[in-house]
Amino acid sequence: MNQPLYLKPNVIIEPLFNQWYAWSYLISPATAAMYIADSHVPIMQSFIAAPQVHRDTLKNPAMIGGPFINYPPSRVEDIRVLLETTQKQQAQMLELAQAIQDLEKLLAAHLQGYSLEPLYGKIPPPLKGYVELVQDSNNHPSIRFIEGLLYRSPYYNPGNQSVNMYLGDGDKRAFVLSTPRLPDEESIHFNMAFSDRRLDQLSQMRHTPQPYNDIRDTLQIQPHQESLFAEFFTTTPPNLEPDYTEEAVRVRYFGHACVLIQTKSVSILCDPIISYPHASGMNRYTYENLPRVIDYVILTHNHQDHVMLETLLQLRHKIKTVVVPKSNKGMLIDPSLKLMLQQIGFTDIREIDDLEVINLTDGYITALPFLGEHGDLNIGAKAAYLVNLKGRSILCAADSNNIEPQLYNHLQQIFGDIDVLFIGMECEGAPYTWAYGALLTNQVPRKIAQTRRLDGSNSSRAIALVQELKPQQVYVYAMGQEPWLTFITSIIYTPESLAIIESNKLIEYCHSQGILSERLYGCKEIFLTPNTQSSFILANIKTPSLLQGEGWGGVSSIQSLLSELQSLDIRIWLEDTESIPKLRCNAPKGVLTPNLKTQLQERKAEIIEFLQNCQQPKLAIDWEQETTLDPTIIPPSPTSLPASYSSLLLTGATGFIGAFLLREILNKTTASVYCLIKANNLETATQRLIKTLQDYQIWDSSYLERIIPIVGDLAQPKLGLSELEFQNLANQIDVIYHNGARVNHTEPYNRLKPANVLGTQEIFRLASQSKLKPVHLISSTSIFAANKNSNFQVTEDANLDDYSIPIGGYPQSKWAAEKLAITATKRGIPVKIYRVGAVSGDSQTGVFNQNDFLYKLLLGYVQLGSIPDTPMPLEILPVDYVARAIVELSKITSTQQIFHIIQPKPTTSDIVFEQLKKIGIQIEKISYEQWRNQILQIAQNSPEHILYPLIPLLPRQRTTNQTPTKNKLQFDNSKTQNLLNQLITPPIINETLIQTYLSHLIQKNWIKTKLPS
Repeated sequence: MNQPLYLKPNVIIEPLFNQWYAWSYLISPATAAMYIADSHVPIMQSFIAAPQVHRDTLKNPAMIGGPFINYPPSRVEDIRVLLETTQKQQAQMLELAQAIQDLEKLLAAHLQGYSLEPLYGKIPPPLKGYVELVQDSNNHPSIRFIEGLLYRSPYYNPGNQSVNMYLGDGDKRAFVLSTPRLPDEESIHFNMAFSDRRLDQLSQMRHTPQPYNDIRDTLQIQPHQESLFAEFFTTTPPNLEPDYTEEAVRVRYFGHACVLIQTKSVSILCDPIISYPHASGMNRYTYENLPRVIDYVILTHNHQDHVMLETLLQLRHKIKTVVVPKSNKGMLIDPSLKLMLQQIGFTDIREIDDLEVINLTDGYITALPFLGEHGDLNIGAKAAYLVNLKGRSILCAADSNNIEPQLYNHLQQIFGDIDVLFIGMECEGAPYTWAYGALLTNQVPRKIAQTRRLDGSNSSRAIALVQELKPQQVYVYAMGQEPWLTFITSIIYTPESLAIIESNKLIEYCHSQGILSERLYGCKEIFLTPNTQSSFILANIKTPSLLQGEGWGGVSSIQSLLSELQSLDIRIWLEDTESIPKLRCNAPKGVLTPNLKTQLQERKAEIIEFLQNCQQPKLAIDWEQETTLDPTIIPPSPTSLPASYSSLLLTGATGFIGAFLLREILNKTTASVYCLIKANNLETATQRLIKTLQDYQIWDSSYLERIIPIVGDLAQPKLGLSELEFQNLANQIDVIYHNGARVNHTEPYNRLKPANVLGTQEIFRLASQSKLKPVHLISSTSIFAANKNSNFQVTEDANLDDYSIPIGGYPQSKWAAEKLAITATKRGIPVKIYRVGAVSGDSQTGVFNQNDFLYKLLLGYVQLGSIPDTPMPLEILPVDYVARAIVELSKITSTQQIFHIIQPKPTTSDIVFEQLKKIGIQIEKISYEQWRNQILQIAQNSPEHILYPLIPLLPRQRTTNQTPTKNKLQFDNSKTQNLLNQLITPPIINETLIQTYLSHLIQKNWIKTKLPS
């Protein structure tokens, strides 16, 4: 028989190492030695000692992934033979494992911090010349394996590798990592190194027929094997996938973390783990649905269900390039994926670091940081991947755990919003010892291992990730749910499984926000239409692959120019006209140097073309819709208010004003204070609150008796609380002080809306739930913007509709929140609004918010050594006064709804100059124009200078409080001040206050001088 035949689609080809199922840690010599010694040998010894225990234990589905051999007791002798063979043939590897443990003990006994050179003579012989002894910066010694050399030593023996071939029976396949493969009558075992190209020849027969005799002879099939071998082949051709030729970006989910992303010019396969077909099983994609050529395989992390050798080896002939994250060089627990893949026959492996970019014809691939899933171990070989094709972005986040949401805030600043998010949510993973126990040379106590798990995000962390990246579609994947995956994951879910419950919460949240979302199972196909106006994000990624253009001769140079302009707060945009677009520029005066002006003029046509191609369309904001309060928020009936209150809610307690508000409430009332805090758990929330008050020098341990921290999030529905928690809170509290907000003056409205606008709406929902509660809303004077019809004297009674919508995301979000408050008041919810002006440090201790204008100005004067000769207005209010004013006003009965808390008697910067002179700081008075020019020089040369962020706030013409700038609004607080004068002492900006502030800066060593005697 020599007719051309295909490999049957259900033929399973398993890679083996010493007859154990092969995965990446069994390839690298050092890790392979440790697994032989600390996993394979002990498991076989345990089975030989008590085979029935193994058999009985595996009847419990929860124990499938444990160290138990899945053979009947009748196979004890076969396991005994394999154990003896292993101990004999792998004696060198067992010696290597023992040497690693001995060297670890030697390092542990060495005097901490002293030179490691004397220990080289004591290195166990198997390791001599293969390791470097190193210490970290904290004097912790460790072993650095010279891994490339180990692969060229006797410790790497391809003769230990083989392939097992048999016909699969549907999706039934026992867990493979704890059971060696013993010979049987239904499989053929080939002694074949993984790098052997005959494996490619065999795998190609899944789609390309070959003469039967040729493959039989190539694999050296023995006569007694031929009848079984012939059963592996068929004359029936597979139903192969046609080439993809459409314009859209096609995304296909193959199961677990395997995602295929395609355009007609490129194919990218993430974490390949491909199912074999099952005629009566669930729908799925198989090897038949893969393209003829896979341009890039991207691997997220070095776990057995993501670096799947069984699949990778069968696809090797199709794959052009494998992209892997870079490991920490030479660490036992973090072997190099690149070296491993090279040894098993892959030729083009691209190892990349975080945020390194691979440019493609249709876009790019970049690696993003990956937190979690590794039990706090220092693993470098892990990355999420952002794939951008035709302007559409897909993030394969694998099992990333959103431990630190600020990470994704930083990434969003660079890459912008994404289109599709794939996120794993196995949030109740095994202890890290399940995967790494064999590599740990010291016994890990169970109570420690239980705290360090191989887990992904839960619902709150996944929701926070969605809120940061703002995807249009969210898919939960990498859950190991599919029935064909239990052989490698051992995961069996029920509806009560935590991962199912938590992922359901994420999906429900996404649906509530109008985001497409589902937990993937089996297969899924997604099409993304090309975005011809892809976002301009790459200018912020400083990598050689992006900035390799020279001079001003290409797209990279345009990106560099735009980045430079952006860093100087110079904004450029296209203004639509009926003919051709016009390039517009807005820059702080003096910052646009002659050189930059020349470049803008000479490159004008190129910049216009670049912006036309790369600029995201700006969506007009429907402000009427944005400021419409949810119609379901209606006060309960009856609407009577309690005469007194025993419990209240304070939001924003970990902010500057919020911390002082909390202290004032605790000192001036007897109420219990519920504090809504964004944190991972209650303990973290409590510690965060305590640390904030300690940092501001206002902590008192007695406060703990009345503070009740609540883990929540303003940006989530019902403040991030469950339905029951929300209802319980509504029942408990009598009044709300809503001070919380996301404060960032550089972010657009849409990014601030969830916390600042929708969060305020949820506050009104809480206020109207169960019983009616008054709301005290802390707002800002920045919500007003003048127009030609505006009254430039803004009173407490001023109508917001008589003024323009302010410029900037933060003022807009506070404006929208106030508009919601006005509607809430009309519906019967009692609301008082406190519009706060410029806030400075504590008048008693001098403690500052380090983002404060005056704080930066004081230090800036000292660093610059000069101050304008024409004084600037100083309208500050100490934070302790602001907190006291809000609390006192909130306690009185008054028909007044809105209060302006601003400095009633502003002064000028002269007082700062005089006090700096008194403490011996040499400050020169120069003209405002000269002083401002000095700062503009800073903009070009020293962006780290403390005055740099203030540049946009400094007008070209000098002003004082006696000479208001044209169109500058003036705030009237006469009604508020009349009330406050009866309650507390008015604030004064005097020498004592400025000296208090300077004393604090000197004590903190931010100003270096001696205090006056």
